[in-house]
Amino acid sequence: MRTAIISILVLTAVMMAVSATIAFAADQPSVITVQPHGFMQNRFYSAPAAGGEFRNERISFSLQASGFPNESNAYLEVYYHPYASSSGLYLESAYYDTPFAGGRLRVGKGRRITFGITPSYGNRRTSNYGLVSEAFTQDRIQGVQWVRKTDQFDYAFAFHTAYRLGTRNIGEIPGDDVRNTTHQVPHLCLRDVPGALSHKLAFSGRIGHTMPGGARVGISYSTWALDDRDIDDLDGTTSGLLPKNPLTGSATTTPLLASVTDKKAENWGFDMSWKKKSFIAQAEYYLASISDLDYSAWSVLFGWEPPKGLKFYARYGSQDSGLAATKNPLSWDTKQISFSVVQPIAKSVWLQYEFETNAEDTYNGEDVRNNLFFVELFTGF
Repeated sequence: MRTAIISILVLTAVMMAVSATIAFAADQPSVITVQPHGFMQNRFYSAPAAGGEFRNERISFSLQASGFPNESNAYLEVYYHPYASSSGLYLESAYYDTPFAGGRLRVGKGRRITFGITPSYGNRRTSNYGLVSEAFTQDRIQGVQWVRKTDQFDYAFAFHTAYRLGTRNIGEIPGDDVRNTTHQVPHLCLRDVPGALSHKLAFSGRIGHTMPGGARVGISYSTWALDDRDIDDLDGTTSGLLPKNPLTGSATTTPLLASVTDKKAENWGFDMSWKKKSFIAQAEYYLASISDLDYSAWSVLFGWEPPKGLKFYARYGSQDSGLAATKNPLSWDTKQISFSVVQPIAKSVWLQYEFETNAEDTYNGEDVRNNLFFVELFTGF
């Protein structure tokens, strides 16, 4: 923890020094400004095989530099997540954003704003990302993104480093490796893998429309060629997609595909969001064709957000593996129901009470028991 904090402080000092140097060299040095922001999440977990556990979920620190010519800006964000890597540090975003061709051009690493609903606190509402977002839209991308918005339409296109195939865990308590061995379930996800990025380039695009009643709908598409390492993982040549079976506690030897004949990957998506006074509704559907593997995921969310007081959210999500269930947990269909209540305390400070129920169609009908409840204190600064 101490090393991570020192690293963040050093990074901050470097960024401040760089921004000061830019300001000194510019014709109008007072125009460029750098604003620091951050937040932290502290949680208390309760779940099967865990009587009660406190966790520091993550700390975020970001710098927003504005005042560049033509209303351009730069953004840097670093996470300290105790379980993300050996150091706990993760580069969340680092990009330059500038006007281009009637829209905005973003160059660097950050959220993918060119496919589906980009998950953030502003639109996912629950604290946990959820099954569907984890599978398709959660991870960052590195590349060039262009977006343009009009009164009725919005367009977004990108060329970026392709995702790798990977996993995330449903019902996980970060850092509790003993419990997680038999009380969490991995599911197939598209990943931005630090230190092992894809060697291929991907295209992503989304076209959205705002309807007269205020509902917003969008269609998305993405395509790329599979990295050779993903092909080896799919057919079991390597172990990247042979995770532990929570019913046995040991690694599986059953590959997802017997062989790989197609090296192409495609994703399609449909999304909808609507807000009327305090009521919100949101829906997502995503379909993936990864070589000879076809899987899909969808979710619906409803929420009540009054101007003051408690906020309430409910979401249902489902992921269909497209495979018959085997001892490889990535072949299990999964379902998730999330309930979340937000209790405002002060500006940028709130408590969030969240309960997840998870169910998987295992190969033998046995339950994993990976439901999860936590209370989170969010503090922004």
